[in-house]
Amino acid sequence: MLQLMPHQEEVVKKLSNGKILWGGVGSGKTIAALAYYIEKDMCGDIYVITTARKRDKLEWEADAAKLGIGSARDATVAGVLTVDSWNNIHKYTDIEGCTFIFDEQRLVGSGAWVKSFQKIAKNNSWLLLTATPGDTWLDYAPVFIANGFYKNITEFKREHVVYEAFSRYPKIRHFLGEKKLERLKQELLVEMPFQKHTTRVIKYVDVPYDELQFKDVAKR
Repeated sequence: MLQLMPHQEEVVKKLSNGKILWGGVGSGKTIAALAYYIEKDMCGDIYVITTARKRDKLEWEADAAKLGIGSARDATVAGVLTVDSWNNIHKYTDIEGCTFIFDEQRLVGSGAWVKSFQKIAKNNSWLLLTATPGDTWLDYAPVFIANGFYKNITEFKREHVVYEAFSRYPKIRHFLGEKKLERLKQELLVEMPFQKHTTRVIKYVDVPYDELQFKDVAKR
């Protein structure tokens, strides 16, 4: 069995259903999420919704194999692994009693992906992995709703969003109750601490060029 790094072990201890695992590229979010499934969850089969690029490169299958998780019933120590892209999330809305990992989250607004995500979240255990947890409070709304903090997006907007009075399109002026929103965010976010074991070395190199031609291009 793969030995987790210390920072991954700490993260697994903090994870639970409905949390957001937040960490940069290369921080080990994939292994930590799979280890959480093995050690603390183990709820039915495991489904990963990720980018088409990651699905096609079989990155999740490679990491899952390190923990004994396979894509066939007779080749796994846990449930069967299924990896698919966000474009196909609607195919899994009828699944119940399993574990879902939503990778590189695309849950913005209230479109088809968000509706499918919320249907899945009602009947399954789940985690969300991201390197960019959200730019505005509306980005967190789908996850807040999936965790039962709000009934729907209408309730969230009624409580927290103030729109410009005179605008041709819905334009947010400001948010209300930001202390509550910050508390909810901190309740869900689990940060993946990661210190690189390399040192950046900066070396400046003078490169010759045609000064006259460069000035001519810049001027004209």
